[in-house]
Amino acid sequence: MQERLDELGNESIARLLIKYSTPAMIAMFVNSMYNLVDTIFVGYGAGTLALAALAVSWPVQMIVVAIGMAVGIGTASVISRSLGAGDHDRAERVAGTSFVVIGVIALAITCIGLLFLQPLLRLFGATEAIMPYAVDYLSIIFIGNFFLASSISANNIIRSEGAARVAMISMITGAVVNTILDPIFIFGLDMGIRGAAIATVIANISTFTFISWYFLSGRSILNIKRRHLIPDLNELPEVAKIGSATFFSMIVGSLMAIPINGLI
Repeated sequence: MQERLDELGNESIARLLIKYSTPAMIAMFVNSMYNLVDTIFVGYGAGTLALAALAVSWPVQMIVVAIGMAVGIGTASVISRSLGAGDHDRAERVAGTSFVVIGVIALAITCIGLLFLQPLLRLFGATEAIMPYAVDYLSIIFIGNFFLASSISANNIIRSEGAARVAMISMITGAVVNTILDPIFIFGLDMGIRGAAIATVIANISTFTFISWYFLSGRSILNIKRRHLIPDLNELPEVAKIGSATFFSMIVGSLMAIPINGLI
């Protein structure tokens, strides 16, 4: 762990950029495969209405992704600077705060989203024909919001401590699980679009499990204890300030689906 910190402080910038950006790019590419894999299997196994339901549901999912990315990037920035300054306690305190905050936000979104699911889907362009498929898919996906948002946020924290390869492996794990389970649930168990949603949630749980193992096994630079899980609200403004740009840029992309789906 100390070697990783020494490397970040002493290695050339060019070499560090290549070493840490390559796993991040691979991870982003692999992550994009989630939607592609779902599209292929749902298109063949559940029909065109189910495929349209995916198109309506994904912008809603992006709201959760945007929050996870915003909290994760904001937290990662604070942690990186804290580790560079030798302030490990602050880094661990901010990480613990982030874990709790993103969990609470994800659970709140799940409750609100399930309560207003149909109005939300109508806003994003779901017609009466598409609605049953979209509800089947998104109601299951929302149940897994905690694992999705927590994994996205935690992966940014892992990268901030110089373990980009670990973050990459966690995302590849989820993508592989999703690719294996999609045909099993959609075709083998004849669950249609609900099967795709269940496969995605299980994949997110597998990513979350891998990340949890990484932190709990002592492989992380951050030694997060129970006391670090008491949220330090004084750290939230800086995290929010840094992560807000990412949040709004992703939300704009999500909201653009409203007029586009309306035209289609």
